[in-house]
Amino acid sequence: MSNETGLIEELRSGDPQGATRALYRTYGGELYGFAANRLGDQGLAEEAVQDIFVRAWRGAGRYDPARGSVRTWLYAIARNAVIDIERQRGRRPPAPPRTPDDGSEERDPSEPIETALLRYQVQLALSRLTSEHRQMITLAHFQGLALSEIASLTGLPLGTVKSRLHYATRSLRLALEELGVTP
Repeated sequence: MSNETGLIEELRSGDPQGATRALYRTYGGELYGFAANRLGDQGLAEEAVQDIFVRAWRGAGRYDPARGSVRTWLYAIARNAVIDIERQRGRRPPAPPRTPDDGSEERDPSEPIETALLRYQVQLALSRLTSEHRQMITLAHFQGLALSEIASLTGLPLGTVKSRLHYATRSLRLALEELGVTP
């Protein structure tokens, strides 16, 4: 039994407050980031994270390790919590518009939550790469540049670009697997 699965057992019967705190320390930051990214509001994101851990505590009996990791289970709860908040927000007056210079990207509110979750997880995985690897992934896969164009743009030899892109792709794949995303 993994340590995280042990925490779920503690939620079910042992020390639910301690287990909730431990899960929060492990996943609270990334769940907050997901909620804030999707909702575009820090207050609502904080509300979502609180709701996620309350739901996890109450629903610990429904966790099945055969169906996925604790992280995957918490993200499923987060997805539902964010959807519920978005539905409630539809009944509330809209939040004031964000200005483009506040560092936030505009999101399409009609974007499916699964797409938003996947985008957030890819961003999180990219943030775990070195700057050189992140640059290679961005230029090759997001901007669609050919290897020769990347070499010309960066001033690196073509062989170095090929090698960096190979290792960058491998590192990204590993980071995504750590996050429970199957590339």
